[in-house]
Amino acid sequence: MHVLILNQTFHPDVAATAQHMWDLAQHLAAHGHRVTALTSRHLYGTSRPAGEAYEKIGNIEVHRVGGTSYGKGGLLKRSADFGSFYAAAGLKLVQLPAPDVILALTSPPLIAGLAMMQRTFRMSDGGRPVRFVYHVMDLYPDAAVASGLFRAGGATDRALGQVTAQTLRSADGVIALGRDMRDRILARYGRYVRAGRIHVVPPWADGRELYPIGKSDNPLAVEMGLGDTFNVVYSGNLGVAHDVRTIIEAIELTAGNERIRWLFIGGGKGFDQLRDQASASHRPHVRILPYQPRERLNESLNLADVHLVSQLPPFVGLVVPSKLFGIMAVAKPTIMIGPAGAECSRILAEHDAGLVIPNGDARGLAGAIE
Repeated sequence: MHVLILNQTFHPDVAATAQHMWDLAQHLAAHGHRVTALTSRHLYGTSRPAGEAYEKIGNIEVHRVGGTSYGKGGLLKRSADFGSFYAAAGLKLVQLPAPDVILALTSPPLIAGLAMMQRTFRMSDGGRPVRFVYHVMDLYPDAAVASGLFRAGGATDRALGQVTAQTLRSADGVIALGRDMRDRILARYGRYVRAGRIHVVPPWADGRELYPIGKSDNPLAVEMGLGDTFNVVYSGNLGVAHDVRTIIEAIELTAGNERIRWLFIGGGKGFDQLRDQASASHRPHVRILPYQPRERLNESLNLADVHLVSQLPPFVGLVVPSKLFGIMAVAKPTIMIGPAGAECSRILAEHDAGLVIPNGDARGLAGAIE
């Protein structure tokens, strides 16, 4: 088959969806399929270039389209970035050969609508309609409502909800990251998509790339002087869907324990809050680092004695933090700060892989760590 992956990020970006799609593209290419990726020319949330407008990496063809690159500078700037990417990606899709299958993700929101139109109006080289698989990484506009951007049931929510509904109706298959996401899709959009067309496919981790190593054998732990401390690590994006407040309060509660080190490795709005709090409180046991290169991800994840995953209640079923699966690959326990019904909480409970602490229970989080 000829498979086209449609997503705002792709290799060499460090965003989770970029890395997962790179894994998938390599897997498909290794099994004899032709793979094309259509993505942005800029690294996610920045104005830095991701690569050339066109390049071939092994057998994978990558087309990068331009657009504005204001980054995460507010709703209007992000909307401009999204809108310019929609336009550039839509034009490029028309110019590219029609694939057999388009795998469309949700970055930026509702980009899968372009795949829906391709399915409606184009035929593949084999003379068959283009097939379309909708990979729901974040459920929109529901996630925007949960974050306070739109009012639930308001005009914007209803209008964008209809776009999602028609996209789900059009899709030949729908991929949800967890059982809670499948249930959330069916609760609002069950009129448009049958349960049998929704496939629960969790994010993955490659055991050849991510595996346990001891601190004494971890070059990054040695470099950072973290071989003898108890390291609590949050790795990846810390944004509006995540519980930053409970973590900040737990940091204060453990300030007197000299063995504990808190490491935050990644990015997102929550990192700014953590940086401000650590600076204001003069907390040397908190370290904040940027995203690490993928070739150092195994070392980075293995810094931890325990990892943190968090999710706010309104976002259950709208996002599934993919970091948990890399954490499990390196055999580290996890403390999940979030509702018991969230997919990550259920996985931890079913596999005895960590603890679940309710949102707002900072003393419970500090006690679990201690």
